[in-house]
Amino acid sequence: ELAKLPIYWYGGADLSRMYDLTAAALYGSYEGVDIVVPHAFFPITQAATKAEEDNIPLFGWQDDGWLTMSNSPTVNISDIVNWFIQMRSMGFKIRAVGHDRKFAGEEYFPAMTKAGFYIIDTPQYFYLKSEGFRHIERMVKNGKFYYLHSDAYEYCVSNVSAIEKTDDAVQYQKIQPEQRIDLFDASVFACVQLLHQQEKEKQARDWWS
Repeated sequence: ELAKLPIYWYGGADLSRMYDLTAAALYGSYEGVDIVVPHAFFPITQAATKAEEDNIPLFGWQDDGWLTMSNSPTVNISDIVNWFIQMRSMGFKIRAVGHDRKFAGEEYFPAMTKAGFYIIDTPQYFYLKSEGFRHIERMVKNGKFYYLHSDAYEYCVSNVSAIEKTDDAVQYQKIQPEQRIDLFDASVFACVQLLHQQEKEKQARDWWS
């Protein structure tokens, strides 16, 4: 149903370096409501150990459709790329995908580009992430935020600790080292792309007027 709506979507990805939780998300806005479509990935060989050690309900997320188990000992980049391809084939109009190049590895950017996605390097500077955080916070408080009732997304949001900085900025991090916030991070990356596009469109309207 979401794929059929006239929405331009913006993607975000938070890749793990080796064999940890990896997240992807699509972010769009429709009639004043912001929408997040989240998805997680985890190497199946490490899943049982990490689920028990860090108390992460990975297998429950898999059963509910929020997580793909990569059939490899480390994160399988093609699984993430294929998820974006699958979402596009379903009808999601994906304008751009944001990701920090430093954490992308050598495979991700070329694979996404080859698949026809417009990739935007999004460094993890706290003031950039603060834009997305504040926007999501505002939409949630106004009752204008929809995340498909994803248990995985709720879990990640519950592990976020925010520190107020100057000029209304915020810097956020995990409450505990063994917890995960990757799905929230991916949605923030995607939200930043949406906000920057809206700013460009506003500047264009102002110029023409």
